[in-house]
Amino acid sequence: MPSNEMAKLIESRKRQVKKKKKQTLYGILVIIFTLIIFFYLLPNNKNNAVCWIIGIGFGIVLRYSRFCFTAAFRDPILIGDTRLIRGVILALIISTVGFAVIQAGYLDSNDFNYNFIPGEVSAVGIHVAIGAFMFGIGMVIAGGCASGVLMRIGEGHMLQIVVLVGFLIGTILGAKDYSFWYEHIIHSAKIIYFSEYLNFKLVVVLQIIVLIILYRFAIYYENRRFKDI
Repeated sequence: MPSNEMAKLIESRKRQVKKKKKQTLYGILVIIFTLIIFFYLLPNNKNNAVCWIIGIGFGIVLRYSRFCFTAAFRDPILIGDTRLIRGVILALIISTVGFAVIQAGYLDSNDFNYNFIPGEVSAVGIHVAIGAFMFGIGMVIAGGCASGVLMRIGEGHMLQIVVLVGFLIGTILGAKDYSFWYEHIIHSAKIIYFSEYLNFKLVVVLQIIVLIILYRFAIYYENRRFKDI
């Protein structure tokens, strides 16, 4: 194609591109709505008011960071990008330190009881592997986990509303039948709490070392994938 025709084609394409609508007014309305809800909740229940603001803050962080557990485990396999999975690993390291402080404080002043240890110490068995596998398949098909679905609904992706409805139905059915699964499978599964067998501080250090190794391996894996391209 001659250069003058190419220039005309580019110019015509530019004219066809619609200018983005300014969303300043929508932003102001959302801020006003947020503040109205906050000041309505504040005198009645401070916890709900604080949770309202923190929830919105989490939503903004998720929106701009594109943080998603599905993408964290999918992207390294599909495109070799490990940034999200490294973010997950860093979050695990931080939460490991945080829960270690909380649990150490509890264990120093209380008797050992799985039901009351902060952080939800639960039984591990075949039900965890099957449930995680099914949940992983569902996340990939749906295009996101619960947080990712809510984030995309906020962005205006209407298809994710269908996913949210399915998510709610699954949650209700799971809660309805939980007693059956607990009685027949979960109840007989063993609870493994490493601090019962090893020194608590040693367990924390070992877990952090393992996570750091995984983080370094993710960097190595990404460099290797892009090097091969």
